[in-house]
Amino acid sequence: MLLRITILLYLFECVPAEEKGSEFEQDDGIFVLNEENFMSFLQQHPTSLVKFYAPWCGHCKALAPEYAKAAKKLKIPLAKVDATVEKKLAEAYNIQGFPTLKFWQNGEDPIDYDGGRESDDIVQWVSEKTDPTYKPPPSSVTKLTKEEFTEFITTHRLTLVKFYAPWCGHCKKLAPEYEKAAKKLKGSDIILAEVDSTVEKSLTAEFDVSGYPTLYIFRNGKKFDYKGPRDAEGIVKYMLEQAEPALKEITSVKEAQNFMRKDDVTIVGFFSDGKAELLDSLNDAAELLRDDFTIAVCSELDVKKHFKIDSDRIVIFYPEIYWSKYEPKHIVYGKEIGTVEDLVTFFQENSTPLVGHRTKKNVATRYTQFPLVVVYYNVDFSIEYREGTQYWRKKVLEIASQYRKDNYYFAISDEDEFADELTAVGLGDSGLEHNVLVFGYDGKKYPMRPDEFDDELAENLPAFMKKLSSGKIKPFVKSAPLPKEEKGPVKTVAASNFAQVVFDETKDVLVEFYAPWCGHCKAFEPKYKELAVKMKKEPNLLLAKMDVTANDIPKNYDVSGFPTIYFAPAGKKEEPIKYEGNRDLNDLIDFMKKHASVSFLGKTEL
Repeated sequence: MLLRITILLYLFECVPAEEKGSEFEQDDGIFVLNEENFMSFLQQHPTSLVKFYAPWCGHCKALAPEYAKAAKKLKIPLAKVDATVEKKLAEAYNIQGFPTLKFWQNGEDPIDYDGGRESDDIVQWVSEKTDPTYKPPPSSVTKLTKEEFTEFITTHRLTLVKFYAPWCGHCKKLAPEYEKAAKKLKGSDIILAEVDSTVEKSLTAEFDVSGYPTLYIFRNGKKFDYKGPRDAEGIVKYMLEQAEPALKEITSVKEAQNFMRKDDVTIVGFFSDGKAELLDSLNDAAELLRDDFTIAVCSELDVKKHFKIDSDRIVIFYPEIYWSKYEPKHIVYGKEIGTVEDLVTFFQENSTPLVGHRTKKNVATRYTQFPLVVVYYNVDFSIEYREGTQYWRKKVLEIASQYRKDNYYFAISDEDEFADELTAVGLGDSGLEHNVLVFGYDGKKYPMRPDEFDDELAENLPAFMKKLSSGKIKPFVKSAPLPKEEKGPVKTVAASNFAQVVFDETKDVLVEFYAPWCGHCKAFEPKYKELAVKMKKEPNLLLAKMDVTANDIPKNYDVSGFPTIYFAPAGKKEEPIKYEGNRDLNDLIDFMKKHASVSFLGKTEL
């Protein structure tokens, strides 16, 4: 703050007398500011909006015409500063990225503009700050309450519902994008709605909403997860895709051939009369999996003959790039009846070939069976590099075929796409052309270490699998170094000593999982230390903390936000209890008393 004041005083002193009252240069209605005229401008225009930009910045270029439109509509002046030239001004206002907009009102310290980047967004944001009579245009987002919710989602074909909390920062960021998307979809049969979870608590609980914002798609009353983007254009594009039928209809052999994916499985339901019992289940399964699979239905006899399908069947077709002598080219769902759950399970369990291409896009939906052996190299199925990619995939296939009976699953992944995975287990600069990492069913990772396996893949993989299957490969454990001495009342634990400390059956242990950069964690730290000091009188109680950015999180501890607190009482170490309350010390003490096993022995029953 002192630096900023010093710089601004210096800038003001440098303003020539004749400049202080002069006109300012304008560019398309925007005042152009620099070190010489900046303070004079603020004196003459104590309420104003200033954009700090860089000429090379793409976002700045996109904002420029919208900013100019807003200037024509607003009563206050809009200005701009080229931060690549006016570096002292940028430093004075701690400009870290471009564009950054600062709003001055009545000569007070500026606040950051946090609205949208279209002219209407800017006009609305400024007007709400400056015009007490201003009324924003009616929202295009429908507000829903518990009383009307069920009727609304069942009478509309396609509705996107946002569950939000007014205090939530992510919700505030999403709000203008959600509003813009709703405006663009107005007039279609796609409705965007919202539920204030702080008001509609029972409705929020009914749909298991645990974080904000949470978005669900309701299709004729049935709920589906929203898996799309969170910007206006992305929401619109995704919802328009959702409005299309999930189950495509194939009417000819040529259409079927064109429909078949070249890089992924294709699922086709062959039905003779369109009235098979499986058809309804297939349609519902297609809705559930529309983001993950390409699914069609066909009743044409010549198409069935072409694919040698002699009865009503659902078939998973593998693309030609995955064909091999070790597995069939397609697989058939052999039952005449089946629930949605039956079909979803069948598709998920049979959608990956013996050695498929694991990517960031499909890792969460296709590669969920373990132990999974992943071979990393330069995987590229484009025409130019396909031969090399397939050469090494076939080497992996030979080994995969031998371990299929032992329930090992195999995949290949591109080393650049998954550089983070390799780096995380120490294989980022292994020097090997092919790296191997096994994801165990126990949640642990087993790397093929280059100091032990330093030959070509054809030699390394068989030797590695032999040792792995006999339990001779050690898992990788990401663990921070332990402090040489504990300086505070809270015990620091790492992955390497977590079991020793937390699983100690002579103690009840409260563990805080935190991230060093987290503001909430920093605010909670003195309170947690205070709690630890208070609990010193309980010899069988320990308060600990773990930095999750530097350690692998133990099994049974689900950490999705910071700080996350668990209580591991003696006798229940494998079933830790997550603390869901606020961070008040008395509430934490009551929580521990309620679940304690060997501490608080003098407690009164709650």
